[in-house]
Amino acid sequence: MRRMIVLATACALLLPAAAHAQRAVTVRVDNDAFNFWQYPWSRPDEEYTSGVRVSVALDGAAPWTRLVARFLGHCAEGIAPCASQSYELGQDIYTAARPRDATIAPPGSRPDVGVLWVRSTARLARETDLNEMGWTIGVIGAPSLAEPAQRFFHSLAPAYNRRITWGNTLPAEPVFSVQYDRRRMMFVRALEIEPHGGGTLGTLLTEARVGVGARLGKVLQHPWRIGPVDKAFAFELAGDATLRAVARNEVLSGTFFRESARMTLRPLVSELAGGVRVRWHGLDVSWIAHQTSAEYTARRAPHVWSTLQLTWHPSR
Repeated sequence: MRRMIVLATACALLLPAAAHAQRAVTVRVDNDAFNFWQYPWSRPDEEYTSGVRVSVALDGAAPWTRLVARFLGHCAEGIAPCASQSYELGQDIYTAARPRDATIAPPGSRPDVGVLWVRSTARLARETDLNEMGWTIGVIGAPSLAEPAQRFFHSLAPAYNRRITWGNTLPAEPVFSVQYDRRRMMFVRALEIEPHGGGTLGTLLTEARVGVGARLGKVLQHPWRIGPVDKAFAFELAGDATLRAVARNEVLSGTFFRESARMTLRPLVSELAGGVRVRWHGLDVSWIAHQTSAEYTARRAPHVWSTLQLTWHPSR
């Protein structure tokens, strides 16, 4: 976590000098260690066990969007800057479930594997809808540094993290995908509703998705058109339900360019999320709990994990 904060600070220093070009710097950590309703020793250290990412968002269209302008759309004249772009660095770690007294997963379990990736996303935001398009490239396997990263973070709190020895894993190979998403915003009395849909195509992930989000709170900031902060304090409750139709997921389907361990995917996966967000001036802090249904046939139980996210909006 400390290393990611340092990296976020470095990213902030690389932002353009013009204040109007700066949108946000975000540090996000996914981990079941943040399942605060469970005892620390009872939190499951399996499936999607950890994710760390740092992103920088900027005003203006990404250079590569000229190639996809017909899909993304154009900003209307006279409207406050609606085009933005973000650049993200992340590492995701997945491990198989283990019996309580075992360090190595039993035969037939999902692979222990990690992905190290970078992502660029272009956004076109209007008052009531948001179009997003982006690409992701990365590497899976040993070059992702997932195993040493997990070993390091487990060593920081050995009393709450049992020792894990990685067993069945996937060989190294590059991964890539392109993604598109669209969101709408509408209101039902004081409740803000955000239906959304999209898809991803690539070796890393191929899926279609549809869902609906909701927000309720005090002094709600516009969800995607970031502007001057009118009030020093804001608080909101947020939730989301998403259904994914998955055709390929590299961490379960196996490597694309060579033979490797493979799990049989469930074609439909649901995800529920809910949590809180607090804003103080230009600083956002949020905690979100997630429940992902079983993603492959050898697993029946859902997986529960949580997100802690810190976002800094530089003065505009």
